[in-house]
Amino acid sequence: MTGGELFVSGPRKDRGASSQSSSMKRAAANRQALVERSALWAAYGDALGWISELTNSRGLARRTAGKPLVEPVKWKRRIGGRAGIVASLPRGCYSDDSQLRLATGRAIGPHGFDVEAFAKVELPVWLGYGLGGGRSTGAAASNLARPRVQWFANCFRGWAVSGGNGAAMRVQPHVWSAASLGDVDRIVLDVVRNSVCTHSHPTGMMGAVLHALVLARTMDSRKCPRPSDLQWALEVAARVPEIMRSDTEVGNYWLGAFERESGAFKEAWSRSVAESTDVVRIARRVAENGFGTDGYEELVDRLGLRIPEQRGSGILTAVAATALLWCEPRPQEAIRIAVNALGTDTDTIATMAGAILGVTSESDPPVEVMDASLFRAEAARLSEISEGGEPVGHDYPDLLHWAAPKTRADSLSRLAGGELYVPGLGRAEAMGRPIPSPRKQFKWQWLKLMTGQTLLIKRRARLSYAPENPVSSPPSTVRDPERTAKRATQHRRRIVPDKDSHGPARSSDSLTETEAGPARPRGLDIAAALRYVADRSDDDRIVGKALRKVVNDGTRGEIAGFTAGLVDLIRESGDVQSEVPDR
Repeated sequence: MTGGELFVSGPRKDRGASSQSSSMKRAAANRQALVERSALWAAYGDALGWISELTNSRGLARRTAGKPLVEPVKWKRRIGGRAGIVASLPRGCYSDDSQLRLATGRAIGPHGFDVEAFAKVELPVWLGYGLGGGRSTGAAASNLARPRVQWFANCFRGWAVSGGNGAAMRVQPHVWSAASLGDVDRIVLDVVRNSVCTHSHPTGMMGAVLHALVLARTMDSRKCPRPSDLQWALEVAARVPEIMRSDTEVGNYWLGAFERESGAFKEAWSRSVAESTDVVRIARRVAENGFGTDGYEELVDRLGLRIPEQRGSGILTAVAATALLWCEPRPQEAIRIAVNALGTDTDTIATMAGAILGVTSESDPPVEVMDASLFRAEAARLSEISEGGEPVGHDYPDLLHWAAPKTRADSLSRLAGGELYVPGLGRAEAMGRPIPSPRKQFKWQWLKLMTGQTLLIKRRARLSYAPENPVSSPPSTVRDPERTAKRATQHRRRIVPDKDSHGPARSSDSLTETEAGPARPRGLDIAAALRYVADRSDDDRIVGKALRKVVNDGTRGEIAGFTAGLVDLIRESGDVQSEVPDR
């Protein structure tokens, strides 16, 4: 080797490394662009379809002032039932479909899907600001607000027959954040864990699984899905009982509860696979002969999408959202066709179709939806997670001490300084004056969370004060180590409501940590901490999280008591699990 060759070899290696780095950056940018357009078109389909949801031609004409429904407009709708209000909704306002999609995304971080935060914080708080929402989702969220109800044992009335599309419409973030689109078992398991929080019937779960798989396939191929892609999704979905077994909480606890209520899950799932196969077969036959509006109308009739008992089916909605693209692959035209098929579940079919169409679209929707910047920021954060990054996410409260709002009207309160605060979601700013309702003790309030989300929330006429001054951070696409370290060491002042007054809460420690010495640990409820880990003592992550919390915040006596109780729990759990083979 000559000296000249040595001189040349170095730069060549550097250029190769630089080229590889540039290629990785381009791939990450392309992935972010796909996720962003998928999120924006999904929100656009929801905003447009919500205008035509559950109404007839005369009702739609009232909502659009007689104009054709071709793009989002300002309109009015009754919110909160008979005791609610007629709200003026801004152009591009989205419904519960996108709200719960944002909630799912918030619960996803660098270490995966925090199903407990989603179930115990996001869903109960959503009840106070939800725009729409099915009976199953509402009943499930209300039950999850109860302290002792776990996400994998949410046995609300009718839980085992909840087969609607409430899970299918919100699971896209599991695909957007997936490290590998080819790791379908991982995606399916996250979708199942999300689904069982509210929709445990195989029909509801199957719809969520099929939609997620078709979206993953579309993101991987960058092409509009074909009938063969839906057939592939069915083949993967047939393995769901096997995939469940890899998860203790779903494969043991939830599955056991389901089978006590409804019989063998494997048999029920097989019937769901057979039903889905028939539905896909019908959709394929229609797509072979029908195009555009006529083709979709035939699909609607053949699948019975206007029949009230079938309109919100998880399976039918997922198949219809995909088959719509076989009739019309152009995003704007496809969504226009879906939202004008009155009598169907217009917003959910349009939002699920929009999530898929956004992957193949070369442009953003023609109209910006409300909170478009938030959808873009969340798309960037989830994309960064998919690339192995660790962006700062939502700062959820400590579930050991978390208590969901007692009623929907308790989802808005004040902090000691007078700021508005939504439990679990953070600080907010009012957008205009509260809107009175027929019941004088309640009002409705437009507000903007510090994270950028707009809410129309039910509230009490006289707001209570939050029991504690929370520390909450908005989602960010860039980790800030200095801010994280500062927040970790910051002294938290405990706020105690003045029991003799309706005025602001007072601080129990007006001196700073420097002036008064290190803050003494607050008392912990060791019994509550042990209950928290009792049903999950085989999950090292849960046990470690609880132990760390007690060690950090408890007294020596509390730490000793918790440790002794934890030893007993683990030994008892070991005796039971020794009879179960490893899986």
